[in-house]
Amino acid sequence: MNDDEERRWLRRHAVIAPFGIFAATLLLAIRAGRWDGWGSLELAANLVDLGAVLYGMVAVLVEGGIKMVFWALEERRKMIKAREEMGGAKTIARLMAEGVIPHTKEELERWARDKGLPMDKLPPGWKE
Repeated sequence: MNDDEERRWLRRHAVIAPFGIFAATLLLAIRAGRWDGWGSLELAANLVDLGAVLYGMVAVLVEGGIKMVFWALEERRKMIKAREEMGGAKTIARLMAEGVIPHTKEELERWARDKGLPMDKLPPGWKE
């Protein structure tokens, strides 16, 4: 994490933390079953430390989880693209070696067009 990202992270959590701590404390007080509005401020004051810890745990898990999901999606996209690029070239090279696909440039271009393969992925081994 570089300095700009760290500052952004700190700024974001400094702005959101009071609302998150309030929500966590409110949920704890309601869960305790003794919340009756303004009369429960003393209960809320006693639970605010636990609310802050709970908010912090949730914030770290959510932020880390979101980053991990987007990282995993990007890695998956890269793997699929690499597999498609490599698989097409390997298949064409194998089929050419086995004599299954044509070897002249024109026939190879027509064959690739029929199969929907991009010409820049074809191996340079055809005969002129």
